[in-house]
Amino acid sequence: MRESRQSGRWRSIALLLTFVLVVAACGDDDATDGTDAPAGTDAPAGTDAPAGTDAPAATDAPAPDEPIVVSLSTDINILEQHLFRSTGSYAVTRALYQPLLDQVYSVEDGVRRGTGDVAPSEILTSYDVAADGTATFTLNPDAKFASGDSITSSDAVYMLRRSIEAPASYIPLLFPFIAVDSSTSFNVVDDLTFTIKPNQPTALFNRFMTFQVFGPIQESLATAQATADDPFAFDYFTTNANASGPYALNNWDQAAGEVILDPNPGWPGDVANSGIIVRNVPDAEQRALLLQNGDIDVAAGLPPRLLDQLKGDANVNVYSAPSTRINYIGLNAAAEPNLANKLVRQAMSYAIPYQALIDNVMFGFASPAGTLVTSNMETYQGEAAGVYTNDMAMAQDLMDQSGVGPFEVELAVQNSRAQDQQAAVFIQDALSQIGITVNINVLPDGEFSGKRDSRELAMFFHEWFSWGDDPYYQMTFLAKCGAFTNFAGGCNERLDEIIAEGTFETDPAARNALSLEAQQLMVDDADRIYLWSADWSLATQSDITGVTKDFTEVPRFENLSRG
Repeated sequence: MRESRQSGRWRSIALLLTFVLVVAACGDDDATDGTDAPAGTDAPAGTDAPAGTDAPAATDAPAPDEPIVVSLSTDINILEQHLFRSTGSYAVTRALYQPLLDQVYSVEDGVRRGTGDVAPSEILTSYDVAADGTATFTLNPDAKFASGDSITSSDAVYMLRRSIEAPASYIPLLFPFIAVDSSTSFNVVDDLTFTIKPNQPTALFNRFMTFQVFGPIQESLATAQATADDPFAFDYFTTNANASGPYALNNWDQAAGEVILDPNPGWPGDVANSGIIVRNVPDAEQRALLLQNGDIDVAAGLPPRLLDQLKGDANVNVYSAPSTRINYIGLNAAAEPNLANKLVRQAMSYAIPYQALIDNVMFGFASPAGTLVTSNMETYQGEAAGVYTNDMAMAQDLMDQSGVGPFEVELAVQNSRAQDQQAAVFIQDALSQIGITVNINVLPDGEFSGKRDSRELAMFFHEWFSWGDDPYYQMTFLAKCGAFTNFAGGCNERLDEIIAEGTFETDPAARNALSLEAQQLMVDDADRIYLWSADWSLATQSDITGVTKDFTEVPRFENLSRG
């Protein structure tokens, strides 16, 4: 009976939030996404938009050979693949630079989903890893840059050495995970063959070689454009590209926020379309309307509420797939002494209406999170780890055991994160039932980030996504003692030991066992309230096929086709 009464309570809150969202349609709630990065930086902010706006009548369908128009939620700020960049830029650079490996794909619900297996990408003919971890790559002799020049092993090795030697490059953040600490690990064997020799075999090597940051760069061009102050030609490649991937750069109108990509005739794979036009439309509602009107073919970065609305449009397909991204509330004991009591943190975790959040805030476009090892991630063992479920009786019992009386705490939310603001109302109501008064503080994004980074926030929302879907990679950034991105500030030395061991463990059974122990520790510590794992999603015109989701969840263009 407790579950039934609680369900009615959540429905009432959901109806109230629906009214608030309709009222918001009279105002301006534009927001923009953040950046994404393979090192596991903050996931895109995910804008929301008012409901109830009718789309104009659809225009005549474009011809099958017309370029496909993709609308992204951020601008394209740079094309340099070894610098942090906007979410839109990652989509464009993935089209321009072909990584060495790619995932093996299977189609499910219309989406080409990457599996855990990898294979040589189109620019390779073979790939082999020896017992000591040495990887040998053989290039496809037909692979060419957009200029028509052949891609050689010298170009691939130059890219690798540049990525680790260039002072501006962020790629040195990645190499420790694959046991590479020097450019001497990269060697040319002949014109088409090169090797990478890590210090030891690692579990993450194959996954990392699918990342777009490991796409060949033409050495001769980089050398010609280098200067004394810029020896690796970062300035040149910030606005230019001699592509090694499926597309060549036709035009980039920075003022208009538009990039035109043509198929690269030197890429030995198959491009399923005649080209791509990438447009920046930061307002989520406008992207949805343009899609419904037929003015664009693909819309990325739409919030769950708009995706739910678009599902009812016969001219639109909404594709979604489970993701390993994590949405949680950090509990910072340094900012609120009552949160130093582990029983209080555990009580709060039991009080949260997890399914109500998934149903009413995420509109079903999410899965349970569980821990930092999310429910869609390899090695997840939620039941054995004892992950939290909504149990108000247990929550109250733990509060009574804690000896902590009623108290007030501030929950910080970003101004651009409408869905987090909605979730905060559910959480405020739930925690009030066990004597915790939650004061919701909606902050401008910049102020929110500054206070989070300086550990001033007692409770705060955070979304995170790590390229590669690996549990140990994700835990490294969010759980290790002293890690800058461990914003909750928790520290468990045994968990640190597990992360260090599991990162390099290549035996699946051993990795699984270590991960279970890690999950049990995270549940017991309760440094975070693990809310949900937001689905990956993309909305398209109904005649668009070839939607692809890989380890990075960056939009892929080469398989998109019309008709």
